[in-house]
Amino acid sequence: MGLLVNGQWTTDWYQPDINGKFVRPPTQFRQRLSTDGTTPFREEPNRYHLYVSLACPWAHRALIMRKLRKLEEVVGLSIVDPVMGNDGWAFSNHQSAIPDTVNHCRFLREVYLLADPQYTGRVTVPVLWDKQRQTIVNNESLDVMRMFDTQFEEWADSSVQFYPDDLQPQIDAMIDENYHSINNGVYKCGFATTQEAYDQAIDELRHGLERCEKILSQSRYLCGDVLTEADWCLFTTLVR
Repeated sequence: MGLLVNGQWTTDWYQPDINGKFVRPPTQFRQRLSTDGTTPFREEPNRYHLYVSLACPWAHRALIMRKLRKLEEVVGLSIVDPVMGNDGWAFSNHQSAIPDTVNHCRFLREVYLLADPQYTGRVTVPVLWDKQRQTIVNNESLDVMRMFDTQFEEWADSSVQFYPDDLQPQIDAMIDENYHSINNGVYKCGFATTQEAYDQAIDELRHGLERCEKILSQSRYLCGDVLTEADWCLFTTLVR
């Protein structure tokens, strides 16, 4: 684990708060794609490239949506080595890896520096890269997953969609609740540096799992009888 500080790589670990709790820093690239030019990033085939790790549940949700919507020929893909070393995510000859055929970088941090030479922050996956503007569009996993789910309609498989209009408030609320107690909750448990912080995190995680267990004992999916983004977001954490 490491991070960039004003464009320079350091091997610093996550800094807990004063109570020893894990605090996830916010993602910094949050642009959206558009069909009408309202953002600089128009929906186009072969313009965007996805960087992921198969070891990461956040990247997994983006990969799932890319596959289910049959966007493999629309959005390119690079996969880093599954083991993160002191240099962070790296491209390697591992059998599961796919090299960076777009920017020809050795480390993912180099991709971040192409977008912002003075970048300060964690180097995380997934990353959606714009080959035309030579920058990162978005590195927030929920945003990337949702763009794959709801956009690229001209090229995507229109027979599947996991964010139906009538369930959107329910889906958003479920994703948000599960994020705090489960998706990010497992990190709050694993990275806690005090017993008090760990006890609080494990209690929140247990209650979150029990809540989902109750819901799923009464319905096929988290938001009723329809498979939605909420289920995929939960699945990628649970399967690990």
